[in-house]
Amino acid sequence: MKLDTTWGQLARAAGGRLIKGGADDPVESFSTDTRQLQAGQAFWALKGPRYDAHVLLDAALSEKTSGWIVEKDRAIAETPAHVVEVTNTLKALQAFAAWHRSRFEIPVVGITGSNGKTTTKEMLRRICEMCGPTCASPGNWNNQVGVPLSVLEMTSEHRYGVFELADSHPGDIDEVAKVARPTLAVLTNIGPDHLEFYGGMEANFKTKAELIENLPPEGLAVINVDDPWLAGLEPRLGARAITFGMNPRAKVSFPKDRELMIDRHKVDVKLSSFGELSRYNAAAAAAAAHALGIPLDKIRGGLESYRPSAMRLERLKHASGCEIVLDAYNANPASMKAAIDGFRQEFSGKKLVLVLGDMKELGSGSAKFHAELGEWLATLPLHAAYLAGPEMKPAYEALERAKPKFATAYGETPGAWAAKLRAELGPDRALFFKASRAMRFETILEALECSTR
Repeated sequence: MKLDTTWGQLARAAGGRLIKGGADDPVESFSTDTRQLQAGQAFWALKGPRYDAHVLLDAALSEKTSGWIVEKDRAIAETPAHVVEVTNTLKALQAFAAWHRSRFEIPVVGITGSNGKTTTKEMLRRICEMCGPTCASPGNWNNQVGVPLSVLEMTSEHRYGVFELADSHPGDIDEVAKVARPTLAVLTNIGPDHLEFYGGMEANFKTKAELIENLPPEGLAVINVDDPWLAGLEPRLGARAITFGMNPRAKVSFPKDRELMIDRHKVDVKLSSFGELSRYNAAAAAAAAHALGIPLDKIRGGLESYRPSAMRLERLKHASGCEIVLDAYNANPASMKAAIDGFRQEFSGKKLVLVLGDMKELGSGSAKFHAELGEWLATLPLHAAYLAGPEMKPAYEALERAKPKFATAYGETPGAWAAKLRAELGPDRALFFKASRAMRFETILEALECSTR
């Protein structure tokens, strides 16, 4: 972070008041985490439903920092050289980041959707970096705190901004989009995620569509034309819509391996990730890059340089020679089926073993979605399926009712079948692990002594 601002500017932009220190004194960076705070940095005291950083304000912290940004009447007697008071430190952080964003006239891409946000963001970042310095969300810094912190990494050296925007409640995308102020929107897809807060798909769709509402009048929107919710936006957007998908009528499509089509131009691209979902993500990133005016050779080079991040279709190796894929950062019905289909295609010559855990945040529809998954699994040519988690039980019950032609196992936790799973390891097998992050499926692989390639 290199803010290139003063304490007076920070206070005004954050909607607060500088109650101690010189207004013209410089402030270059700050931290919201005392564990990562470096000497001389400012400290921004955030408050959330389960924590309040104001309780950490003490004399020792005062000596280490150049200043504090705190809520009114929360500073202690012994304070650092500068103190800014605000009404709400989170809202102040967002306001300050929005002001910082306004200092730069560069293309900024906002990416949202139910699946593929992070992968699409990383693919597009790789493409943009082929053309110049790019500021992108680190990891999955995509929420009300992560987006402003990502935006605050922008400097005058950057030629592009690429930010991931996530949601779980109505209004979430509107809130973070007002910080990032995208000039180009990317909507990957609409699926049944966070339904315990939305109650239905329409509210989910409307929240993600808030990204388009925050574009400037001439701003373009990259939309998945194969998605029934997003396809309906095309007539409304008209020439502002840049479509992608597997449909031949899409402006950008990736119907099969090494055949990316961009505005009727074929581009030979070899991805390091596999499956249709990876091709969808690549098509979304390519469509965004094309909308930015990036040449085809740079798009190809960026996509081919992308490597999957941890727990996202991550290929692992085992001493037994068994092929293992870990895709357990998140899971919902659409991503579960797409990833399994991709795994089956990639390892069609192996005996296929699925290791699946709960799909979280599906609300009252959880049992239905899991049961439908079990019914579908029963139709697949598998060697075995291992299921774990309380929400996965309806999937197992539906699977058993269908009398599959492969072995099955279920447990409230993976420990119920961990020993049996170890016996599946062998050079003729391929194992696929997928679950929501809360299931911590990476710990199963640690026990199996797997390592990244």
